Amino acid sequence: MLASETNKHWDVGYVSGSFDMFHIGHLNLIRQTKKRCNKLIVGVLTDELISNRKNKWPTIPLHDRLEIIAALKYVDKVDITTESLTHKRNALKKYGFDAMFSGDDHIDDGWADDEDELKELGVDLVFFPYTKEVSSSRLQEITLPPKAEHAGKAKRIDDGVQFLFPFDKVNKNERIIIYGTGKVGEQYYRQLSELEFCEIVAFADTYAKPGARFEGKRCLTAEEVRSVEQHYDRIVIASTTYHSQIISRLRSLGIKPGRIV
Repeated sequence: MLASETNKHWDVGYVSGSFDMFHIGHLNLIRQTKKRCNKLIVGVLTDELISNRKNKWPTIPLHDRLEIIAALKYVDKVDITTESLTHKRNALKKYGFDAMFSGDDHIDDGWADDEDELKELGVDLVFFPYTKEVSSSRLQEITLPPKAEHAGKAKRIDDGVQFLFPFDKVNKNERIIIYGTGKVGEQYYRQLSELEFCEIVAFADTYAKPGARFEGKRCLTAEEVRSVEQHYDRIVIASTTYHSQIISRLRSLGIKPGRIV
């Protein structure tokens, strides 16, 4: 339903989005939805999810976008939206809302297909006016240099890639350390190996032990990363869960923010 078609007020409302390069359109949506519910929960899409959907990495990293949304007086709770939570039933099971909100620009892209099913579960799918004058994509076009050389890189590998390496934040042939030896780190390694985009000089991990190796490379502790600064250009964090904690740890060791991706 359109928000303009009803005066209904809900108990718990839920809205999710990228909220990249936060602008007046985002604020309008969140402000309007809060007026129509007692408690507003806002989900923020992960960097990888945005990349997979839009074929481009977000300009503002997840941890910063979370802080921006959390600082708004209209928001009662903010949480990370993973792939699983983009499925409405999963989000409903986790948050227990009685209204799911969205901008009306998503009416025709399939987002409204589940409206009747949600209605049977006691949940209204409600669309608010989209602010047409501004969008994150348009702001990126105006303010950022073109990154066409990075387009389609994931498609050149295979469909098994869930976590796209941040090609737009690292220059070709730079020397990098991948911080993280989990699934994200493995996929970053595979992409860089197949595309020969830049040089991986080492891995690093919070739980690495001195002398450890991963994918044939040295696996450094955070302290060891600090001691080899002259051998790398950037540290690329390969974690969706502990990104902000890793950044804080590296900065506490005196590593400059500009060298951390």
